[in-house]
Amino acid sequence: MKLAIIASLIGSAAAFSPSVSNGASTTALRMETTTKVVAIPAVGPINGWVPNPKGPCYGLPGAISPLGFFNPLGFTKEMELGEVKRIREAEVMHGRMAMMATLGYIIGKSTPTITFGMDIHHMIANNLLPEVPGTVLFPFPFFLAVNNVEVLRASRGWVEPGLGSLFTLRENYYPGDIGFDLAGFKPMGTDFANMQAKELSNGRLAMLAAAGMCVQELINGKGILETLGF
Repeated sequence: MKLAIIASLIGSAAAFSPSVSNGASTTALRMETTTKVVAIPAVGPINGWVPNPKGPCYGLPGAISPLGFFNPLGFTKEMELGEVKRIREAEVMHGRMAMMATLGYIIGKSTPTITFGMDIHHMIANNLLPEVPGTVLFPFPFFLAVNNVEVLRASRGWVEPGLGSLFTLRENYYPGDIGFDLAGFKPMGTDFANMQAKELSNGRLAMLAAAGMCVQELINGKGILETLGF
């Protein structure tokens, strides 16, 4: 009876002891775990640009001399590719709007008779629409036009809600490239990067200019041309 009990204890202990085959499998599992590499999906080339994780903003154009890559607060440091593309999309679109706004300032102030059919020299831009006749119904069609443009832009570049994370650009979408090129001016490769850098440079300057003109008119109550002595 004692022999039977001892034999059963030895058998149960052997059941919990590692065997040679188990050791080999755990070693293989350990090797597989240590050598596992997370694959990053490749994106590009898009308009000649291939995302470079080692470059600033993944190699997107915009590092313009004399400052080069200007990011003293580190906004894009360790930022994912999707976030960088979304920020660049916002910068390009705001720059284009600011360039049109700056041009609108100059045209609206220098040629009031041609623009509005009336003599309203040196009108302050912040009060422009309320003082122009017939602008009571103007905001509604203007809102519809802007809404349609934004819907077209979103359908081209943004992932549909429910199919992915919100505020996410498509992988094959280049920030700002909505396909509007009626005259065929769009270059490719290095020339595209150079044109994008010039657009960003002018857009950044225009954002500062438009904001400066708005603040200046609010401070002294005079139009920009009147302030400059024209």
